[in-house]
Amino acid sequence: MKIRNLSKSFGDNLIFNNASFDFEDGKTTYVMGKSGIGKTTLLRIIAGLDKSFAGEIESSKKVAYVFQEARLFPTLTLKENIEIVNDTPKIHIDTILKILELEEASQMFPDELSGGMKIRASLGRAIYFDADVVLMDEPFASIDEDMKDRISSKVFELLKDKTVIIVSHDTQNANKFADKIITIK
Repeated sequence: MKIRNLSKSFGDNLIFNNASFDFEDGKTTYVMGKSGIGKTTLLRIIAGLDKSFAGEIESSKKVAYVFQEARLFPTLTLKENIEIVNDTPKIHIDTILKILELEEASQMFPDELSGGMKIRASLGRAIYFDADVVLMDEPFASIDEDMKDRISSKVFELLKDKTVIIVSHDTQNANKFADKIITIK
């Protein structure tokens, strides 16, 4: 995936000025930088959620997005929230629930889940969707350190053939899992 000559502003606040980015297919790229620098805006543009920019995005890939906050359907169970995105998954739902340590919560509704469980459900949905490109905005931020240590390598193993773009401040995971790190200044 290539982004060329990206320009984006919010009013008088210029976020990107003819910026270009290359994201290699099948690789994990961490996008890092200070808060408010445009990392989430970049993901929103790639996902097609923000169309008010100048420049070109060269990609026709199927995209999944893990937002900073979980976006679950309140009337569906955790398991249903994951399954809703794919009728013909390549990875069985029980495998995803086990890897994300959510088996016991599979029949719970979002209002019964902790913040970390909701984010893990969002991660599970992105994996289950089987997209070519997986965008993640601070995917492990609300997951406690022990849980993050237990599941992150398994998550990246499931995404190993995908183009993964992660916005994060987590330099430890970036150094461990990134094929490339882009720092926006």
